Amino acid sequence: MSQEVHSFQAETQQLLNLMIHSLYSNKEIFLRELISNASDAIDKVRFEEITKSNLLSAEGEAGIRLTVVPESRRLIVEDTGIGMTRDELIANLGTIANSGTKKFLEKLNENDKKDAQLIGQFGVGFYAAFMVAEHIVVETRSASGDQAWVWESSGNGTYTLNQGSKSARGTRVELTLKEEEKEFLEEWRLKSIVRKYSDYVTYPILWLDKDNKEERLNKSTPVWARSKKDNKPEDYQELYKQLSGDWQEPLFWEHMSVEGLLPFQSVVYVPSAVPFDLYQRDSHGLHLYVKRVSISDKCKELIPEYLRFVSGVVETDELPLNVSREILQQNTKLPAIRKQIVKKILSSLQNIAKNEPEKYTGFYENFGAVLKEGFHFDRDNHEALAELARFRSTTTGRDGWISLNDYWKRKADGQKDIYFLSGPSYDAVSASPHLEALTTRGIEVILLTDPIDEWFVMDYPKHGEAQLKSISKGDLDLSGVGKEPEKKQNEEEIAPEQIAPLLEIFRRKCGETLKDVKISKRLVDSPCCLIADEFGLSAQMERMMKASNKEFTGSKRILEVNPSHPIIRSLVTKAQSNPADVAIEEWVDVLYDTALLAEGSPVRNPGAFAKKLTKMLETQKA
Repeated sequence: MSQEVHSFQAETQQLLNLMIHSLYSNKEIFLRELISNASDAIDKVRFEEITKSNLLSAEGEAGIRLTVVPESRRLIVEDTGIGMTRDELIANLGTIANSGTKKFLEKLNENDKKDAQLIGQFGVGFYAAFMVAEHIVVETRSASGDQAWVWESSGNGTYTLNQGSKSARGTRVELTLKEEEKEFLEEWRLKSIVRKYSDYVTYPILWLDKDNKEERLNKSTPVWARSKKDNKPEDYQELYKQLSGDWQEPLFWEHMSVEGLLPFQSVVYVPSAVPFDLYQRDSHGLHLYVKRVSISDKCKELIPEYLRFVSGVVETDELPLNVSREILQQNTKLPAIRKQIVKKILSSLQNIAKNEPEKYTGFYENFGAVLKEGFHFDRDNHEALAELARFRSTTTGRDGWISLNDYWKRKADGQKDIYFLSGPSYDAVSASPHLEALTTRGIEVILLTDPIDEWFVMDYPKHGEAQLKSISKGDLDLSGVGKEPEKKQNEEEIAPEQIAPLLEIFRRKCGETLKDVKISKRLVDSPCCLIADEFGLSAQMERMMKASNKEFTGSKRILEVNPSHPIIRSLVTKAQSNPADVAIEEWVDVLYDTALLAEGSPVRNPGAFAKKLTKMLETQKA
């Protein structure tokens, strides 16, 4: 029979160029696609064998064989699948994006579809081979017993058909690799690609060496597809190290096998130590398999960013894929899987927090700041996250932690709010003058020092019936809350009209940066402090915004003055007798700068501040 020459259909040259140069992100994908096609072909013949008894037999057991011929730069992928007739060969390889698998699925009944482990849905994966091959020969023979056929093309817009001599059913794909792609003839390279993408393909992937000895490259049933009782802890630990690259054992893992409308299998891990890339936001994701074929090693759609420390694997047969299989189509199934995974992880953390508090403390010290991001991104799980959140407080000290529930259980008499103070560090907030009135009354204050805490209190302003209230913003009314403080002996109260001249000096000297100056109800031992409006930004939030935006100027603050402090009482006396005294103005400048330092903010002019402070110390010494 004379050779047939055909042109590809459907604007092929432009489309083929798109397939070769734009569809896939890396060249090694071609082998995954060829193996997936071979697996599909074996699946098809397995179903055909159920109803047909006169199918052509295969040579050897069902499987996929890889062979290389280095001297001629040939890579061969051969299967014992259903093969193709001449018309099928033209339809499947001569028409780009025409999928035989898709047509085969359409013929199966619904029950058979659930069992069919078929990957190819789009008819384009085969053409990925042209990324590395300068010429491709496909010899195939249908299981129906039809004549064998040979398809050849160099990806230049045409292909040829000839009768072949293949005696057994199946398909043999022979790639002549480009000179610059000879790496794909290396044994180690091919084996690594199989392990990466096709390790859990149902059928054996066999490597044929020079002596025709066979070595199986892929594993059998993966850990997540087996029953929990059939797995040992070592099995889970080995999978964790394979997925994460972490040499340490994980803190815990969860094996999920979900049935129903959206079945999937999954094993997820929480590490025991902080990954080096914890704050590299593009590095998170779970490994996704569809029908035992690796689709993505970091599928971000399966895990939210605030759980980016979680590693693991998910396999499902229910996801539609786009043409390259590298990016999943937007659909309702991914969020449904993600929702169940998140629920399971948070539930497991709750159990550990309840039953193994020391273990949970270790976890929270590593990942608590990241976990709190969930209050901003995952409002549906606020309740669970609120149970998991832990905080330092004026009672726990530097080394202790407290939950919101435990805080509320030991609230002071008459307390209706959860009081907190935010700042750049534990040392800064624990020594803050804003705490004085509350600690004197025996009221516990939560100390927030993580940058994410500013967003946490905005996204979670209320716990149960209690509001989260900043003690550095707005008026602070503590009447009837906690223990009434004892008044100091021999201390006369200063009337508002007596302190008014001093407050005017503060306003005159610092009016450009201050919104107001007023008498404080929150100070006990410090002379003054700065606060924000009730609905204004905290000092910590303003510092972060200034760090990210140099043009941000912030808002004017309110300076509160403690009329009981000896320095203020002395300045009141001086201001009454001589309000124009230059020394008073110097004290006003220094007090304002010390208030800035106390809240963790820089002074306005460090040099001037140091000189004035030194002068005052010298005067005091004299």
